[in-house]
Amino acid sequence: MKNIITAAISAAAGKVFRMKTSRKIAIGAAATLTAAAAGAVIAKNIQAKKQERSVQSLVIEDAARRLPTKKERTFEESMEHSAQPFVLPQAVRRRIGLTELDELEDTFVMQPKNKTSDDVIFYLHGSNFWFNPSRYHYAFMRRLANKLGTELVLPVYPKAPAHTVVEIQQMLLDRYLYLVRGKGIPAENIVFVGDAAGGGLALALMQKLRYLALPLPKQAFLISPWLDITNSNPEIEEIQPDDPILNSETLAFKGEKYAGDLELTHPAVSPIYGDLAGLPKMTVFAGTREIFCADVKKLAAIAKEKGLDIDVRIYKNQMHFFVGLPIPEGEEAIGVIASELYGAEEDDELFAENLDEPELAEVIVSEETDELPVEDVEVPADFTEEVTEDNAE
Repeated sequence: MKNIITAAISAAAGKVFRMKTSRKIAIGAAATLTAAAAGAVIAKNIQAKKQERSVQSLVIEDAARRLPTKKERTFEESMEHSAQPFVLPQAVRRRIGLTELDELEDTFVMQPKNKTSDDVIFYLHGSNFWFNPSRYHYAFMRRLANKLGTELVLPVYPKAPAHTVVEIQQMLLDRYLYLVRGKGIPAENIVFVGDAAGGGLALALMQKLRYLALPLPKQAFLISPWLDITNSNPEIEEIQPDDPILNSETLAFKGEKYAGDLELTHPAVSPIYGDLAGLPKMTVFAGTREIFCADVKKLAAIAKEKGLDIDVRIYKNQMHFFVGLPIPEGEEAIGVIASELYGAEEDDELFAENLDEPELAEVIVSEETDELPVEDVEVPADFTEEVTEDNAE
C-alpha cells in the first residue's frame, strides 16, 4: 500500500512541477508535494486504518478538500447555457467510445470491449440536474460497461434551470420506450444505473412507468442518489461538515428550480415521497461522508418497514460517488453490481482488476483542459459536482 500511494503522489507532484506557477498555487501544490514525504505516507496509512477505509479513498478525499472551487455561473448565465442543445465533446467521442444512438442527437451508446451479456445499462448521470456529464461520468461509464460486458446507453437529458422536471422526465421516458419499442430490447434486459441526481431520476422514472402500466426494467442500481431535493432531513446538517463535495443549501436552490411548478415533495421531484411498492429490485450505495446518505438511510427504513426489495449498502467514511472512483471500495461496489446481475463473485478474474497507480495520481491532480488527460486513465481528477460541473463540454 505504501508503494502505490508513494507512486501516486510522486506522479501527482511531477504534474504539479510542469504546471504554470499560477496553477500550482491554485491547487495547493505545497500540500501535494509535502504529502510526498515518507512520514506523510505512514500517517495516511495510520489514519486510514483508524477510519477503516483504504488509503486511496483518504488521499482522494483530502485532494477534494484542497481543490479550488470553480466559479459558479450566474443564474442568467446558467439559464442561457442550459437552453443550448447538448454537443458530445470530441475528446469523449474519441477516447471513451460514445456514439449517437441511431439518429438521436441527445442519446449515446457505448459498446464494451468484450460483450458477454444481452443486458443494456440505461445510465442516468448526475450533476444536480443543471449540468451535462463531466469527465468522471464518462470514465466511470466506460469502466462499468467493460467490467460488466454490457452495452451502455446514455440519454443526456435537458438541464435546469431552462428545463424542469416534466420535460426532463418525459425525455427519459421517451428514450427508454425507444429502446423497448423501437429497438425491440426486452424491458427485462434493461438495467437502470443512476448516480446522484440521476439516482433520483431512476427511482422517479420507475414510479412513473409503474403508474402508466408500462414495462419496468430488470433491476436498478442507485449510486449516491439524491432522493429528496428539499434536503430537509435533520441528519444532513450533522453530515455536512464531513462532506467535501456537496453543499445542501446550494443543491436545495438548484433542486427548487428543477421542480418548476411542482411541489418540492411531489414524487416526480423527490421520489422518496412516492409509492415504492411494486418496483424492480434496487441496490443502493452511499457513503457516510456524503449528505445524501441521510435520505438513503431513510429509504432503508422505509424498505424494512414495508418489506420492499431494496438492498441498501452504506460504506463507512466514503464520500459522494465513491463507487465511481479508482479505489478498493469502488471496485468492491462494482463487484456487488456484477454479483447481483450475473452471480459473479468479486474475486472472479473478470472483476479482479488491479488499480493502476496513474489512475490515483490523476485523481489527486489534473490540469483544467477541454481534452481528456493524455495518459490512458480511467477516472480523472474532476469527479465532483461542485468543483468541475460540466467542464468536459
